[in-house]
Amino acid sequence: MNESRTSKSIKNAQASLIYYFIQLLLGFFSRKVFFDYLGSEILGLNTTAANLLGFLNLAELGIGMSVGYFLYKPLYDHNTETLNKIIALQGWIYRRIAYIIIILACILMSFFPWIFEKSPLPLWYAYVTFGVLLFSSMLGYFANYRQILLQADQKSYKVQRITQGAIIVKTIIQIVGMQIVAWPFVFWTIIELGFAIFSAYILNYVLKKEYPWLQTRDYNGKDLLKEFPKIITKTKQVFVHKFSAVVLGQCAPLIMYGFSSLTIIAYYGNYQLIIGKVGYLLQTIFNSTTAGVGNLIASGNKQHIQDVFWELFDSRFFFSSVTLITIYFVIQPFITIWLGSQYILSDFFLCLILITTAISINRVTVDSFIAGYGLFSDIWAPIAETLINLGGSFLFGYFWGYEGVLIGVILSQFVIICLWKPYFLYSQGLQSNASQYFIPLVGRLFIITIDFIAFKFIFSSYNISNIDNYLSWFLFTITIFFVVFIILFAEFYFLTSGMHSFTLRIYNIIINKFKK
Repeated sequence: MNESRTSKSIKNAQASLIYYFIQLLLGFFSRKVFFDYLGSEILGLNTTAANLLGFLNLAELGIGMSVGYFLYKPLYDHNTETLNKIIALQGWIYRRIAYIIIILACILMSFFPWIFEKSPLPLWYAYVTFGVLLFSSMLGYFANYRQILLQADQKSYKVQRITQGAIIVKTIIQIVGMQIVAWPFVFWTIIELGFAIFSAYILNYVLKKEYPWLQTRDYNGKDLLKEFPKIITKTKQVFVHKFSAVVLGQCAPLIMYGFSSLTIIAYYGNYQLIIGKVGYLLQTIFNSTTAGVGNLIASGNKQHIQDVFWELFDSRFFFSSVTLITIYFVIQPFITIWLGSQYILSDFFLCLILITTAISINRVTVDSFIAGYGLFSDIWAPIAETLINLGGSFLFGYFWGYEGVLIGVILSQFVIICLWKPYFLYSQGLQSNASQYFIPLVGRLFIITIDFIAFKFIFSSYNISNIDNYLSWFLFTITIFFVVFIILFAEFYFLTSGMHSFTLRIYNIIINKFKK
């Protein structure tokens, strides 16, 4: 019997939660060990190298996203022949893209002496770090690309068992090994390479077992291009959107580096680790519903689509608000206990990070429905977003340093992500007046703003200098979390239709579980 969209989403969410909490503990401990044995400069170098590689991956052109869109219908119809052809076409294109990325990488590395001129580290560190990241990325183009079938089929939990499990084992080995070996940096790179290869092998084994009918070698790529011309058309549209997303995600640390140092980038990385882990938890839990959105839209029930949209939006908005408000109050004392007060950045900078994170998390509901409808024709929007992002980041960065860079990012997010994208979805996809989105959104933002001001007034009376160990920090965090959770839940449950429906859905699932 076929699993429902809800049951698949729950399985994906369960897998996300399990691996999240394991990685959460390991992530903080490993970060401390990496700081002690590798140093802040190497960690900053790793972040910068990853951002540079992110630009090269623009050559991927958005093939993955457009292919995912075209997989929903044949999966719904159990059309294995069409699925084989689409995945085969993806692999044929990916191999050619990989060759382009390798050539571009070689050209980029010739500029490393200039890019890392300010770094006190030996230049070969940059080449090795970038080379390891490049090799891992290339595995996705030559071997791992077929995992998109698991994702489109709402079986991401099977991917996570492999990728996240390998990351956990790899991190443990690195933590232990770097404290023993004479060359911790070399040891780190060897383990990174080894586990990238191991993960690719296991992932492809699972794909063969899950989809024994999947065969992509018996097709000619040029013939498939003629058979599926819409994939290339859709890819051209997606590319521009992908370019903007890469600029938004990869540019900020690079521009910050221009106005600061690798050390500041490493400190910024500490905040990103904590906030990013929480953001990753929320995104992986809710992203497990993304493929379900594609299947939902394929069903064609317009009223049900609208209802599910608000259910997903309100539940995501609620959980992200509770989480990010809690983080605001507890992250600074945690970093002080974890690494030391010298690693603390300004409260204003923290607010900027939380705002960009909130927008990134809550945009996904709109983005999922846009992808489900295949709406990628607004190619002017990502171009405008990129120009606003770069222009604002450089301008504000010049006046206010690395903090100004994030102001530029927020400006571009607000104009395109917060204003244009919802309007585009409602006018072209949901076929409704966009005021049906913006008016309820303003009400929700008003609630959160008033709540945040009230919480800041209430919790400001607490002397955080008394939080000097993990136990006192944990008790403080639990108190903050439950106060925020209870108040916001009551407001969202009674004032928003989506959160009310979401709560009833979860309640019914739990009741049915106990009845079995």
